[in-house]
Order: sequence, then structure tokens, then C-alpha cells
Amino acid sequence: MNRREFLRSLVVTAALVGTSAVGLIELGDLVLKNENSQSVLPTIQPSSSTTTNQTESVTSALTSSGTNSSGTTQTSTSSVPSGYSLIATLSQLSGKSYAYFTHPTFGSSILLNVSGQWKAFSATCTHRPCTVQYQTSVIYCPCHGGTFNPSDGSVEGGPPPTPLPEYSILIQGNNLYVGDSRIN
Repeated sequence: MNRREFLRSLVVTAALVGTSAVGLIELGDLVLKNENSQSVLPTIQPSSSTTTNQTESVTSALTSSGTNSSGTTQTSTSSVPSGYSLIATLSQLSGKSYAYFTHPTFGSSILLNVSGQWKAFSATCTHRPCTVQYQTSVIYCPCHGGTFNPSDGSVEGGPPPTPLPEYSILIQGNNLYVGDSRIN
């Protein structure tokens, strides 16, 4: 190996080591941001059943502010429409502009109140697996600065390649249901 080949392999090796180190740091930051953001966000626990005409009890685990004086548990009974899952009662969501929930099929999701209309989207950024946040007029990914439109989940800026998956919403009586499939 001559001097030129040695220097070339040294530069390539240094570049690979540096890139790996930056990648590991980035991955560590991403994991820490996801863990930290999940612990302080308003969350509701949806019902696990989706069958038609089945009686459901919904237990809410609202972490920001409860809906009754004894804590955060509230029960509602109703039949679940076919193709939907009971997520919460409207009284549980009263005064909230957003809440996180676990979609029974798609996992981490966000429920938004956009100009009085409820919307449901995946809470995972389409660029990298990072939990998005709702900031009044935009859905924001804190990991790489991606932004999404809260009315339809479309990309408004940053690196996300596709819109956030959206789920249909059905309100019957005092109950809010989310569809079991994507609508976009």
C-alpha cells in the first residue's frame, strides 16, 4: 500500500467513525425526546373492543386534568358502532384542545379539536419515529422540525415525506369513536 492509498483509507475510516458517532448521538436524542414527551402529555386510554352492539366501559387516564372530583376515572355505557372503537366521552375531552391515545390498530395517536371539530391522526412523524406535538395551529415534530396541517394531516414543512395517517371520527350521544382504518 502506498502513501496515497493509506491516506485515502484513513480519511474514509475517519468519516465512517464520525458518521456512526453522530448517528448514535442522534438516535439517543430521539429516544430521550420520545420518552420525555410521553410522560407529560394529556393521554386517554381507549376501549379495547370494536364489536357492534357490545356494552363498553371506558376508563379514562387523563394525565393533565381529570373530569371528576375523585380522580380521572369515568364510566360510560353504549354500543360500539361497527368499524369503530370507543375512545372517550365528550365530557372527558371538555376543555381540551388535544389528547394522546393508543389506536387499537395503529398505536400511538393524537386527537385534536380543530375549530370545534375533532380529528384523529397517527402521533408518529412520517419522517422518523418521533411523537408529534400539537401547537395551536400546527402539528409539530420536535425531532427534525417537520410540520403538519391539523385539518388534514398534510405536510406543511420540513423533512416528512408523507401526511400523517388520519382516522375517521364518529360522535354519537356523548361518545367519541375513532375508525378502525385509515382514511388517507
